[in-house]
Amino acid sequence: MKSILWTVLFLFGVLWNSAARAASPGFDVGVVVSQYSAEVEAALPVTLTLPDGRQRTLAAGRYFFAADGGKIRLGAEVYEGPLVLTVAGEKGAGDAGNAGKGNPATRAREPLPSFLVNKQDCPGEVRIYASGEGADLTVVNRVSLEFYVESVLGPKSSPVWPDEAIKAQAVAVRSLAWYEKQRQGERLYAVRSVESGAFYGGGRTVNQAVAAVARTTAGQVLYYQGAPAAAYSSESSGGRTVAAAEALGYEVPYLPSVEDFDQDCPGYRWEKFIPVATIRRLLNQRDPSLGKLTGYRLSTRTDPDERDRYASGRVRSLSWQGEQGNLTLTGREFADMLALPSNDFDMYRAEAVPDKLDIPIENSAGIEIGRKQMPIEVQEPTRPAWQTTIRGFHFLTGGKDEGIFFRGRGIGTGLGLSKWGARGMAVAAGDRDGYYRTILSHYYPGTALVTVYAAGEP
Repeated sequence: MKSILWTVLFLFGVLWNSAARAASPGFDVGVVVSQYSAEVEAALPVTLTLPDGRQRTLAAGRYFFAADGGKIRLGAEVYEGPLVLTVAGEKGAGDAGNAGKGNPATRAREPLPSFLVNKQDCPGEVRIYASGEGADLTVVNRVSLEFYVESVLGPKSSPVWPDEAIKAQAVAVRSLAWYEKQRQGERLYAVRSVESGAFYGGGRTVNQAVAAVARTTAGQVLYYQGAPAAAYSSESSGGRTVAAAEALGYEVPYLPSVEDFDQDCPGYRWEKFIPVATIRRLLNQRDPSLGKLTGYRLSTRTDPDERDRYASGRVRSLSWQGEQGNLTLTGREFADMLALPSNDFDMYRAEAVPDKLDIPIENSAGIEIGRKQMPIEVQEPTRPAWQTTIRGFHFLTGGKDEGIFFRGRGIGTGLGLSKWGARGMAVAAGDRDGYYRTILSHYYPGTALVTVYAAGEP
């Protein structure tokens, strides 16, 4: 009852103060973090602003900035940071992505002049910081929050998808960004450009058709009991999302495990064969003392062991035994190492198997008149042939063609709204106007949709 009352009072306060609500600030994206140097390229003249307000103009071209004892070196010059770079004549902070005329909620955005920072597209304003006494350079791209949402949403959605699915995704991306912005504090940036599941590619990853739909939700974010909600999202969960307690290690009331509707995702079920030699090489890069692999320990989904699998069935940890040592990785670490779509998988030792088998076609006289290909499907064994007295342990023979066959489901962490699940819900509902609110309530139960700034504000 208290939580409901708090939410009502909070929403009333938001509505009461909407007229005086200030525009949201620019959003800071870390594109180069704690490196020695960065290459910045501009096709137009650049205004460089120093901390004391003085400015100098740089000609269009390529420049190399480097950390130098807590300061920033540009050629023969050394500056105190931060340095602010804008295209000469542009407004700068927070204006990126707000060009154009007409209805601010739906208008097409004109591309602004961009910088290339280590070949990464960075429109608007670039800030360069140096910290510490060594080589510690950080480059931040400051853009409007809406532009950030459009850039991240481009690769995550499709213009042919239902509008309500795109709207739900846009709110989820914006909500997580807003959550990180409120927690930024003294940090130089709110998020990095390479966040898992939220790649920021500047203007290069903006899809104008998707962005036009997303802008109909401009300024809308999710709150839970008066605080911004961390609306994590993923590609596909494989039928059921993962609770925060599993994915993050702590409970989040609005991130429970719920039914997903992602059956149309190409990665809803996946298979992959990887030679043991490849796995050994990657594992030995982490621990050279491991040596030749002799076995691994992982229970199956049908007979799970809580020591190596979560309640959802996803892999918690995976142990490898070598001739000279042992190595244990988390399921997420192992999946990332092998570029597996998710940590929700079973493993089976197998010899290399071709995808297709060539079969000769003969006439009645036994003469070959052609050939056809028959696809081969690897069947899951009902009982592993390598059963031992150690539960979940599987021996490796060391054969030349030996490999591991992975059968899994889902893409990504499976936490929060899945983009394919949102699509599935919208398709089933006939893409009814406003249905994105139902989608959000399903994946983030107990949250409230709040408009924190008006359409057209940065």
